[in-house]
Amino acid sequence: MTRIKKARTPGRIGARKENRETAEQSRERKRKAKRKGLAPGSRHNVEGGKQSGHNQKSAQDPRLGSRKPVALVQEDNQQQVAVARARPVARPKLSPEQELEQLENDERLNTLLDRVEEGDKLSKEDKTWLDRTLARHQQLLEQLGLLDEEEEDDGEPGDDLWDRFMDAELDPAQYRKEEDKS
Repeated sequence: MTRIKKARTPGRIGARKENRETAEQSRERKRKAKRKGLAPGSRHNVEGGKQSGHNQKSAQDPRLGSRKPVALVQEDNQQQVAVARARPVARPKLSPEQELEQLENDERLNTLLDRVEEGDKLSKEDKTWLDRTLARHQQLLEQLGLLDEEEEDDGEPGDDLWDRFMDAELDPAQYRKEEDKS
């Protein structure tokens, strides 16, 4: 061991006596330091114990899953129940007028039509749904007699003039001014 020199001034010989106030303060600090963090065992304590008695069932561990028994062998009754659940619920029949009104007020249809007009690309599901819906809309219009086929064929009245102009053989040379060669 290394040698330690003696100090010329002697330190305190005994422990210093604390007065009541400092002793009380130090005890308070120690108590607060001990109480940091959560209470011991809080992970295992179920919070259901804090609730009132009428809502409290049995103390259950919230980490555990369902306690519902699972059948290892499927019986005939369970197969019939599963088949019964799989059947789609039949919708009540709507009159063509009601169905047309419902289609025209459909938000999804309106948003998809707006996206198509803006030039956005639609997903495959959206395209098929939009095509089916528009086909049904067209079918309902024809069924109710609201679709006028004659108006679609006629077009605008100015189209006849345009068609005659396009069909005429135009020679631009005949309209040029020819200079006199004299």
